[in-house]
Amino acid sequence: MQVLKHFELEYYFDENRTQNIESINVLKFSKKTSNFFTFGYTDGNTWFKLKIQNKSQSKRFIFQLQEPYFQRINFFIKKNGTWKQQQAGLTLYKKDKNKKNLSPTFSFNIESNQSKTIYIQFAPKAGKATTCFGRFSLSSQTKFNYSSLFNEYLFYAFFFGTLFIIIIFNLFLYAQFHETIYIYYAFYLIFLFIYIAIYSGLLLHLGLASWHQEFSISIPLFIIFLVAFSDNFLKLKYYLPRIHKLLKYIIISMLISLPYLLYDYDTWMSTIGVSTAFIAPIVAVSAFYVVFKGHTEAKYYIPGIILYIASLTILPLMTKGLISHTTFTHYVFTTFSFIEIMFFSFVLVQRFLKTQNEKIYLQTELLDIQKNNEKRLKEKVKERTIEVNQLLQEKEVLLKEVYHRVKNNFHMVSSLLWIEHENREEKGQNQDASLLELINRIKSMSLIHQYLLESDDFSAIKSKQYIGQVITAIEHSYTHTKIVIDQELENFTLSANQALSLGIIINELLTNAVKYTDKSTCKIDILCQLKDNEVYLIIQDNGKGFNPKAKKTGFGLNLIKQFVKKLQATKSEFSFKEGTKYELTFKL
Repeated sequence: MQVLKHFELEYYFDENRTQNIESINVLKFSKKTSNFFTFGYTDGNTWFKLKIQNKSQSKRFIFQLQEPYFQRINFFIKKNGTWKQQQAGLTLYKKDKNKKNLSPTFSFNIESNQSKTIYIQFAPKAGKATTCFGRFSLSSQTKFNYSSLFNEYLFYAFFFGTLFIIIIFNLFLYAQFHETIYIYYAFYLIFLFIYIAIYSGLLLHLGLASWHQEFSISIPLFIIFLVAFSDNFLKLKYYLPRIHKLLKYIIISMLISLPYLLYDYDTWMSTIGVSTAFIAPIVAVSAFYVVFKGHTEAKYYIPGIILYIASLTILPLMTKGLISHTTFTHYVFTTFSFIEIMFFSFVLVQRFLKTQNEKIYLQTELLDIQKNNEKRLKEKVKERTIEVNQLLQEKEVLLKEVYHRVKNNFHMVSSLLWIEHENREEKGQNQDASLLELINRIKSMSLIHQYLLESDDFSAIKSKQYIGQVITAIEHSYTHTKIVIDQELENFTLSANQALSLGIIINELLTNAVKYTDKSTCKIDILCQLKDNEVYLIIQDNGKGFNPKAKKTGFGLNLIKQFVKKLQATKSEFSFKEGTKYELTFKL
């Protein structure tokens, strides 16, 4: 046979660690075990004895222990009357870092049609009860050379690859939705990944054998995160608050026990580790209860947790030697964990799809609400616009009526004053200049209302048109004096208040220029322009000028000063070179 996978060995427990190869080979071994063996937690050395009769043409053979986590394994075979020893195990690896010590394989020769007896000794650390289970295989050197590591670990390669994809998917879901259930499940899978990597021996072959005990902390951590995931998914805080608190205390207790696990792994596993098996039944019963209470998603969780209970029960029972070590019991935890992961992943995918559907539904609802609100808003805006337009029309009518009445009142007062002025002329009385000045002031004010009455915009007055009207009114008022006015007016927009103040100022200046002229022709130059948002007004006449100090109490000059203040002018001054010149600057 090329490979012998099923055979029996004799074994002997050396509890006091007193036997050596010279003494053990004369003892009679009374117990037998399959090459798939389990003895539970033992304190002492375990000896195996196997008599091999070679009926093949091969003479070179490999005896292999297919478990990588034993501390010390000694292999003995007699050659030329002397016992030859080969060693392997984690203790040796920590000393020499030789990876061969991580794969306990021992080569030996048996000639055809001859027989030999081999002894295998397990020698764990003294004073510590260590689990003792594993499987031996016997093969020819040729078959062993052609065996593929990939084929041997094909199952684990598929398992780890699938696990990696699911971890990435859950981290993506957490980044997308920020729900702790996804991060709980991702960390559960990460620590389960590490534990099975230890269990299968993969972690040791990655150069991490020295950290074997430290990495064993993944066992309680994957249980902790599975409990947290289950509690969150089953909504136990809402359905079963007492169970929720119990699981919370269990998580805290396991976190507290982590330092002890790092100190004494075997004792932790044989006590606290085994006691964690009762958690799964509690969670399973809780899952049935919440399904009964209406949490329909939990029904997909139940098959997964049942498989987990089975695997979590079978594996500890096998490691404690209470049930046989077989291919099924050896791979049950990994296999059932994989199926359980598929169930839980299906649950999370269903949750993801449900969340997406709810999101799409909410977006559709929001769009419908938004459209309805926009439609209602448009209708409200339309109704309000009609109301506002009606109010504006009413306001315009009222304003026009006000302007019309004020203009008529100004015209009536101006007409009465003008009649009084004409009446005095007909009677040969002295002309009253103050009366004419008053008429011009009233006219300049009435021009604002006349302009606004004829305009569509009640807040903006065009400077060129308005100032031109004020100048024309002055020209028509003084019929006995020849007046020549040169205008250089720039067109810009004034407010009603600015236009009124500017009109009064121009009226007073022009009136004074005509009133006090000593020439046959009163010549006046007017410049009004806008520059850098400032209005510049210059009025120059050819008169004899006046003394501002003597005229400081005159009504006209006081009137100019008052309206200059209203304009918040930055410059207002008279000069008397070749007549009277007035300069005014204010911000528009």
